[in-house]
Amino acid sequence: MVAARMHRLSILFLIIISISAMTWHYLGGADRKFVISPETAKYSAIDDKSQGGASLTHISITPQQTILTCNIVNQAKWPFCEISIDLVADEVGIDLSRFHSIGIDVDYLTPVENERLRVYLRNYDPSYSSSEDPVSHKFNAIEFTPRVSDGLQVIPLRAFQVLSWWIADYSVPIEKSGPQFNHVTSIEIATGSYVQEGTYTIQLNQLVFYGKWISEANLMKLLLASWVIFAIVYLVSEQFQLRSVLNEIREKSLRLRQANRHLYKQAQEVEALAYTDALTGAKNRNVIERYLAELVEHAKTNVQPFSVIYMDIDHFKSINDNYGHETGDEVLRCFVALINQRIRQTDVLVRWGGEEFILFCPATTREGAAGLAELLRDIVANYQWPSSMTVTASFGVAELENEDIGSVIKLADKALYLAKQSGRNCVVCEEVC
Repeated sequence: MVAARMHRLSILFLIIISISAMTWHYLGGADRKFVISPETAKYSAIDDKSQGGASLTHISITPQQTILTCNIVNQAKWPFCEISIDLVADEVGIDLSRFHSIGIDVDYLTPVENERLRVYLRNYDPSYSSSEDPVSHKFNAIEFTPRVSDGLQVIPLRAFQVLSWWIADYSVPIEKSGPQFNHVTSIEIATGSYVQEGTYTIQLNQLVFYGKWISEANLMKLLLASWVIFAIVYLVSEQFQLRSVLNEIREKSLRLRQANRHLYKQAQEVEALAYTDALTGAKNRNVIERYLAELVEHAKTNVQPFSVIYMDIDHFKSINDNYGHETGDEVLRCFVALINQRIRQTDVLVRWGGEEFILFCPATTREGAAGLAELLRDIVANYQWPSSMTVTASFGVAELENEDIGSVIKLADKALYLAKQSGRNCVVCEEVC
């Protein structure tokens, strides 16, 4: 009786601990943040003079904000200026891999509307980085369009992509070509890729990383381990105390193992529904349906255009057959990286299957989507692909009218079919653009 009472009290204790831990995690008790400021890092200004440019910069650094003013002169091949934030004095860097998002409050004043701003998280890895060559530190990059007084924008770290030119220049192997944040040495906030002459001002008000002291998955594993340990102790004690019911205890143990296998299978299914396609970094089709429904509903409610670009890499099977599947995978990754570099933050790129991708473009007319598709087609066709191969893509464009999203996708698919029938490497709309 005493042992049974102790078992009941132990179970009650574990239930209370489990509910308390999950509630604590749900209410944000595990949240943590890492604030970057001039008090914890070294801020400086960098411009294009080292590359033969003539741009002039001035930086003002206070504990509250950092203001970089630069006069861009179109003399260097790629004129730019940036705020460089050195996090550490050595090259080991700071481990930011356990953070899930970056929050940035920046006001960007430019002579051109909708000018884009680049953010780099530079990562050191001895397998490809060198102390003599700062450019060898990996470029984990995003590019977006901030506006004055937008406030703090929180961006998931999974949105960062490694610049394809850097991968090519340093011959980075596939296993090292993805984003890395385990040894971040510096952060760079720079003007966009195609700036014009004029005065640019980057006013950095706040920079912070968000993460969890313990992830939900690890917390669940810890609680599950606690329950498993308790179950083992319980079974052992029952074996010594209740030898007469040994068979019953074995049956309970078997049911417990079956339950654990079922939980493991469920965990695998949940993991398979990851938000991001593991190979290319594009969105996963399995989790995009609800998001698309919200986009379409927003477009219809606000009477805004909404377009779909269905794209397919031409003769992709021949690439796999002639160059191997590893090269085929590299082509898919580069293809997605090229697309992501030219689309807006509000656009959604989804891997629809194999070498087929769909780009969903809110607030975009059919004509605008067709122009974007033509730009993407030209970029893909003229990119320096691995093994000096020629890679092209075909594009089908459709705009939402009164139909549902599934019908719009079918129209774009039909237009893509016509593009392939027309010789590939072209853009076709579901009707004349």
